[in-house]
Amino acid sequence: MLELWDFTHISVTQNNLQKLKEVCDQWDDETK
Repeated sequence: MLELWDFTHISVTQNNLQKLKEVCDQWDDETK
């Protein structure tokens, strides 16, 4: 059960990082 939770937590974290990166890239384009 704990392993499953860890796996889900890691997946959510990766998704958040991906979205954060997309936002950063978009913001970077707008400031150029």
